[in-house]
Order: sequence, then structure tokens, then C-alpha cells
Amino acid sequence: MEARILTLFLTRDASTFVYKNYEKVKFQEGVEQEIYVVSAEPIPIENNIVVPVPRNYPLPIRIGVTINEALRRFNLSKYTHIFKVDGDVNLPHDYLANLLAKKAPLAGRGAAMLISVKFLQKVLKGKYPISYCDDGYVSAVSVACGYWPPEYDGEDLLWFCRIYQPSREYSYGREYYKWGLPLSVFILLLPQLFVTRRRDLKSLIYNLVGYLSALLNKEKRYPWWRSYAYYRVKHLVSKLDKLITGR
Repeated sequence: MEARILTLFLTRDASTFVYKNYEKVKFQEGVEQEIYVVSAEPIPIENNIVVPVPRNYPLPIRIGVTINEALRRFNLSKYTHIFKVDGDVNLPHDYLANLLAKKAPLAGRGAAMLISVKFLQKVLKGKYPISYCDDGYVSAVSVACGYWPPEYDGEDLLWFCRIYQPSREYSYGREYYKWGLPLSVFILLLPQLFVTRRRDLKSLIYNLVGYLSALLNKEKRYPWWRSYAYYRVKHLVSKLDKLITGR
């Protein structure tokens, strides 16, 4: 079966809908896709799926509820992949083709993530996670299965807007602990996140506070946390080895 993508372009309402970003998704080169705009309120555009979710829900929870409700409207056996993309993302023209070529069960960044239908059905049990770090959870599950999600490595740049909110960053930190991320690895990653991911220093501090809170309170971890920790350390060691040896 040739690759056939179900694309869900996520935005809240007409005020947050960026047509330029939508066009960048719609006119991706070299792929076959069906694109739907998923919003909480109606938008005057073709293929608009409206999922009214209360605004008092935390954003990651709203996203999870919205995606699951949207997916229920489709026969997923018609597709090979689901592309979940946030409305504030400005995609390179070859983003999807680049990720498809990697033939991975999961690929891309959280705001623009390509998920194979097989991965969704077999690993995620047919449902997008309802989590305070939804896309991070998906990536963490993939890592725990031994699949490190590859990212876009084309010539253009992937640009998206990251909104800093203390409560959300704190929740992310708690999730990092529950995934099984070792504290030592987390601390080693902080400079990288600050430089390469352009993460705000305040957000990293709240991430760390959330992590330490979960650690001290001994919050229950996900069943796959040991596997995630193993592959996370293995990946870091591999990167350090390449950095030192130059291979």
C-alpha cells in the first residue's frame, strides 16, 4: 500500500487560523494526503471538523480529546499515516516527504508529528494519549519500544511558536519523571535544550522543579519507564561516543 496520509491541522478558531501555514501543509510536495482543519469553533473553510472542547481544559488535554474525537470519524484502514500538525507551524515544502523517506513508525517534532497507523493501533491501542505532554508522551512510548523518532533533516527550517506557561512547563517536568528520564540525563540535556531547541531558561527551571516534585513525591511512573530509561541512556552514550571519537 502506497503512503496515504490523514492530516489533522489543529487550530482553535478563526482568530488563530493562519492561512499561510495551512497552505504550507496542504501543498506538501511528493505526498498523497487528505487534510482536515480541526477546530473548537466553526471556520469557513473546506473540510472543517468542529470538536467543541471546554477552554478551561489544559491545552494538551484539549488536544488529546480533540484528536481522538476527530479520528473516530474516519476509517483508518484507508490510511498509512496520520499527520498531526499545529496551526502555528510553518512547514518546509518537503517536510512530509522527508519524514516518509525515513520509514519510521513515528517521525518529526511534537508540533508536526507523523504517526504510522500501525503504531497508533498496536502501540497506542488506537487512541491518541490524553496527557499533560501529549506529543512528548507519544515520542516517549516510541523510544521505550526501541524506535528513536527521526526528525526533519532537509534543507529548509522548521519554524513554530512555543508559548511559555509556568503551569504547563511544570507539568512537562512531572511527565519527564514519569516517563523514566534519569535525573542525571535530564541535567545533562538542559544546556542542549536551551541552545538547540531555543527553550526559555524559565521554562527549563519549571521543568526541573516539576521533575523534582514528582521525584520527591514518588509519583507513579508509566509501565514502560524502565525501557524508556534504558534507551534514553543508550542514545546519550552513543551521541557522546560520536562526539568524542568523531565517528
